Amino acid sequence: MEKQDSGPRRIALIGLPATGKTSVGALLASLEGLPFVDLDEAIAAGAGKPVAAIFEAEGEPGFRARERAALAAVAAGGPVVLATGGGCVESPENRALLRERFSVVWLKADLASLAARSVGGSRPLLAGDAEAMIRVLYERRRPWYAECAALDIHTDGMRPSMIAEAIHDALG
Repeated sequence: MEKQDSGPRRIALIGLPATGKTSVGALLASLEGLPFVDLDEAIAAGAGKPVAAIFEAEGEPGFRARERAALAAVAAGGPVVLATGGGCVESPENRALLRERFSVVWLKADLASLAARSVGGSRPLLAGDAEAMIRVLYERRRPWYAECAALDIHTDGMRPSMIAEAIHDALG
């Protein structure tokens, strides 16, 4: 597996909504002795409102612009474990930054499991029929996740701590 070339250790977790990026990322950061950043939380803090309110006020294009800026800021900083939003890979600029500046780990899970975890949640792109939307998002994003990832882990049946340890061991 390839590691990022040089500079500070930066690890980014990518994957569909509800794969556990935030839970695993916080645990991984603790194992690595690195700060943890949840990109969606950073965007919300910068905007002074929740992600759902950003989507409502600015639409997806407004949110994605904020996401590009937030990712660029994290990529320019020091060592970090980053949990991206599920759609972060939709931007070619984001994919380039992820590949160039991070060791990228793709968290995968069964689509039906993801849909079940997402019911009643606050994810704007999964409103309505979560299972159908998860399938649409997966088909669209799958090649981009694969393009960015140096490592992929199927998370079904694993506790977040197990996933974090597996990533820690794999990245050395």
